[in-house]
Amino acid sequence: MQGLQFTDRADQLERVTALMLNGQNLILIAPRRYGKTSLLQRAVLAVEAQGGRSGRVSLIKCSSENDVVETLMHGVVTGPLGWVRGRATEFSQWLKRLRIAPEMRIDPASGMVQGVSLAPSLAASDWSTVLAEVVSILADLAAADRAHPVSLVIDEFQKAYEISRLIPDIFKDLVDDLPNVSLVFAGSKRHIMEALVNDPESGALYNVGAKMYLGRIGREDFVPYLLERSTAGGKQMTEAAAARIFEAAAGVPNDVQLIAFWAFALSPSRIDEVMVDQAVAAAIGDQREEFATLFDGVSLVQQRLLKLLAQGPVFAVTGRAAQATLRTSHRGALDAALALERAQLVERSGNTWTIANGLFGEWLRGRYD
Repeated sequence: MQGLQFTDRADQLERVTALMLNGQNLILIAPRRYGKTSLLQRAVLAVEAQGGRSGRVSLIKCSSENDVVETLMHGVVTGPLGWVRGRATEFSQWLKRLRIAPEMRIDPASGMVQGVSLAPSLAASDWSTVLAEVVSILADLAAADRAHPVSLVIDEFQKAYEISRLIPDIFKDLVDDLPNVSLVFAGSKRHIMEALVNDPESGALYNVGAKMYLGRIGREDFVPYLLERSTAGGKQMTEAAAARIFEAAAGVPNDVQLIAFWAFALSPSRIDEVMVDQAVAAAIGDQREEFATLFDGVSLVQQRLLKLLAQGPVFAVTGRAAQATLRTSHRGALDAALALERAQLVERSGNTWTIANGLFGEWLRGRYD
């Protein structure tokens, strides 16, 4: 049952690939577990298959400006610049464009770059210069050979903003100097990414490129896909079982994949609703301690709100009925909801609030302790 996390993303893949091949920037926003990383990885492969020079980096482990610069440098060296990796002279010529030369660790057997680092003493005034120079290599690559479009995916971009608000601003200043380069800014914290994208006054990514939101995959797409994949794997799945998998995962692609994996593994031949219930319990078992830690780490009002949303969507968390259940005021209910949204535990669409993680909701509703 592999590849489920990519269900129904063919249209998005085609659009992302087209933008990357045509030097257009993109801002991609999606909560974690929605298949963002799978989509971006496939897009990079699709671009490379069509002659493009591309790569992907994730800023999720970065905790300083230097970390961001080193991560981007590694991505440029192993991605768009990777085609010159076996040509030592040409490779060194490209890196000489950097006034502060990086230290690289190269595997002597494969010639692959294992790591890139800057001097520990790099001053705060220097990292921004190096960042601009690293990104400018992309422009030079694009100008040197128009036959091979150049692109770079920067995943979990909200970390750059959390580390220093100057980093997104630097990218905004650089974009105009990269007319033939596609930069994909992807992020999972919607409130930060939307502030960067939608605020005309202070949003560093405002009008920088096209915008794309990855949502949950609809039942009408996922249920037939589950049935098809199960049959292809040699096991029969009932339509009711497929619907139960979708509902338990709340349409979150990675959770659907996890439950489907357990259902397929536990079933000898036929997957029905009873088998899916066992699969849900197994999937929750993998994350039970994590769920308990998450729940214990929020306030009592937030805990009551999570339990309320686990029963189903709530149209107005500040309404009188919700306030009575939460035992708090209008302001207290709103603050609790916003805090949980920032923590990516709940989501809202308009005035409707829902649990972000279907399996977490199952844990809250059931007895899996």
